[in-house]
Amino acid sequence: MNETASAVAGLGLFLSGLHLLSGSMQALAGHRIRQLLGSITDGYWKRLLAGIGIGAVTQSTSGAAFICMGLVSSGALDRQKVLSLLAWSSAGTSLLVFLVAIDIRLAGLYLVALVGMAHLLKLDRFQHARQMVMLLFALGILLLGLGMIKEGGQLVQKSAWAKEFIEFASEISLFGFLAGALVTLLTQSASTVTIVAITLNLTGIINHEAAAIIVFGANLGSGLSLLLITSHLDGIQKQLAVYQFLVKAAGVLVVMPLFFMFQHTPVFASETVTGITNPALNISLIYLYMQICGAIAVTAANRFWDAWLCRTFPEVVDYSFGKPQFLYAEAVEDPDTALILVRREQDRLLCNLADFLLPLRTGSRPLDNQPGVGERYRLDGQVAEQIKAFVEEVALKDHSMTLVARIFALQSRNESIISLQASLLSFVNTLVDSHNVANSLSQAMVEALHLVLSVLQDALENPEDAAMLMTLTSDRSALMEQIRHALLAGDGANDMATRQSLFVSTGIFERVLWLVRQIVTADQSLQEKR
Repeated sequence: MNETASAVAGLGLFLSGLHLLSGSMQALAGHRIRQLLGSITDGYWKRLLAGIGIGAVTQSTSGAAFICMGLVSSGALDRQKVLSLLAWSSAGTSLLVFLVAIDIRLAGLYLVALVGMAHLLKLDRFQHARQMVMLLFALGILLLGLGMIKEGGQLVQKSAWAKEFIEFASEISLFGFLAGALVTLLTQSASTVTIVAITLNLTGIINHEAAAIIVFGANLGSGLSLLLITSHLDGIQKQLAVYQFLVKAAGVLVVMPLFFMFQHTPVFASETVTGITNPALNISLIYLYMQICGAIAVTAANRFWDAWLCRTFPEVVDYSFGKPQFLYAEAVEDPDTALILVRREQDRLLCNLADFLLPLRTGSRPLDNQPGVGERYRLDGQVAEQIKAFVEEVALKDHSMTLVARIFALQSRNESIISLQASLLSFVNTLVDSHNVANSLSQAMVEALHLVLSVLQDALENPEDAAMLMTLTSDRSALMEQIRHALLAGDGANDMATRQSLFVSTGIFERVLWLVRQIVTADQSLQEKR
């Protein structure tokens, strides 16, 4: 009973450490990695190294895939360039596997002791030091967990019935392969299953060949796991998930036959043949071989796979109304990229604002496939609410103060967009319901708003246009006040209902200009802080 508790507790520590390690490494190096990736334009070898870097930081195939999806969705990299980068990310995840080759328990004890000293000296009061302390703590409990699994395995080995059962199961290659794949589907980590297989081999519970077969199954299971958790995605995101599966499957198809043909050669040999005292290194190398061979095999035919993926999983273009175009649930795991996607989604809504005025503009009418202004308000408002919920979910993650400031800025920006949508709907309905669309003052306000919203659209792509927008949205209260006084005084040939409608419209007109100015000012302030 004690050995079972020790092994299970060790597994719990290991999985907890793995989760913390991935988060800590992304917090410490994730932003730098993304800056590096954003500067990569050409060069296969640069993308190879960058892919390995992503894998090393995330220590997760799915985590690396979601970062690559975010890079493509945010416009930082195009899809063709990110394919080879994604293919090599799996090689970076092998870093964790090679840790098993050292004296894991002793290293874990030293790391935890080091973390305790850091807390005693209050080094964690500094942000970067705190991130490093968390990284060391995660690595420490991960290694301690591995040590406990190893000790528990040694105790289990003394149990005759357990040893006989595992030995019997390990003799059936298909069973071991399926077990590796199924456990990886549950844990969503091939490196985790590989490390457990290495530990079982080190304790003598399973032999070298059985451990390797489990690793082959785990690698395929990793690709299947990514397909499963991305089954709801489509377009580019789906293409990248399938591409990563192809890399994993290719690694198994290439290396597994070679292992059975040459397992007694120095490349694949077990300790009993070569006399190597560290069999963990052999299994770790097999894991690395699969990642490298899979990446080489698939990237060598990138043009073919690129064309096939585009045909099989085409980009969906008919979902811009009522549904976010750039956001997907998994992006919250990478907050920095998630906020970039939020900004792109908000910019898309801001570009849609000018279409609210189509029913009011002389000679203009909505296209056949365009929703009316009421439906436009409902659908775009729906997207704005989904953005709001997405940002709130991102805000639940741990962040640096810079990231927190960006979250608050985007939340405020989203509220301004929602207010703009409501104001434009009210402006249109006020003029349409009162039949004042053809009025000269109405048309002047409509054209002025359309100009402002068109310049806003240009400013989102070219920040230099923001200065013009600030001029267009400058204070017009004195002019508007004169217009309202004239309306109240009954000047002109307009009747009372017309004057009331125009009076209300001028107030909404001013509010729209003020909201646009607020967005531009906030964007400029955030840009300066960067």
